[in-house]
Amino acid sequence: MMKHTVLFLLMLLFFAGITATQGQIPSQPDQSRAAQYFLGNQDQVLMAINVWGFVHKPGQYMVPYETDLISLISFAGGPREQAKIKSIKVVRTGKGKKPEVIKVDVKKFLDDGNMEDIPVLRPGDTVVVSGSSFHFINQFFEFAVRIGALIQVWAIVDYYGRR
Repeated sequence: MMKHTVLFLLMLLFFAGITATQGQIPSQPDQSRAAQYFLGNQDQVLMAINVWGFVHKPGQYMVPYETDLISLISFAGGPREQAKIKSIKVVRTGKGKKPEVIKVDVKKFLDDGNMEDIPVLRPGDTVVVSGSSFHFINQFFEFAVRIGALIQVWAIVDYYGRR
């Protein structure tokens, strides 16, 4: 009974907070929102960027403002051998905006050196480096070999169990 009362009160406070703030323009910046920029050791402006997938060191990086995609991938140790660098995604979300997915052909950049198609990152961007088709085919065959080995062990045990 006590759990239900506490839960009801929390829900009531939550919904009361939503209705009280709807339609109002805040007079000050939103204090509940996390900072998007940080100061580095030498008063350098930094921003948090997420790196997922086939790079040597995926994770969240605090990088200088105006960092481009190539520099970020370098911070993350570069792409792994199985990385699909022809289609790296930058997922960009903004408060109140529809998420945007930017596909970048880094192989083209490596071939011609033209930085025009390499985006400058924004705070909160997530960079996704997918694996190549070869990687997934290789994973499938590794799995098939393991299943085959298990079947062989089962057949040997079954054969000697019948003797």
